[in-house]
Amino acid sequence: MPVDYDELKKDREQPWRVELRNRLTAKERTALPRVKMSEQPPQVRNRNFSEVNLGLKDEQATAEARRCLDCPNPTCISGCPVNINIPGFIKQLERGDFAAAVRVLKETNSLPAVCGRVCPRKFSAR
Repeated sequence: MPVDYDELKKDREQPWRVELRNRLTAKERTALPRVKMSEQPPQVRNRNFSEVNLGLKDEQATAEARRCLDCPNPTCISGCPVNINIPGFIKQLERGDFAAAVRVLKETNSLPAVCGRVCPRKFSAR
């Protein structure tokens, strides 16, 4: 499905997004440290079939979301095989509205939890 950049631009100019974007400069955002997701230690995970990644706490997800620049022309969307509105998702996380973040994911992907585990691109930014 092609990306509707006009719709994305309208979404990006919502007052709450402008306010979020203005809280930090791009330089300040890029200086924020990456939040590392906790994982099961190798000596534990080699004996079970549980998830290796343990996820992020709400505060960690919000802190990681602050690193997003909310680009005017987000290439992360066109680089995503299912064209997820990644900046929209991340900005909802930064805002602390996790339910809205899930809704953004489900706009273009009915199985986001599966894709989050198998996407070959999710680790390319590390």
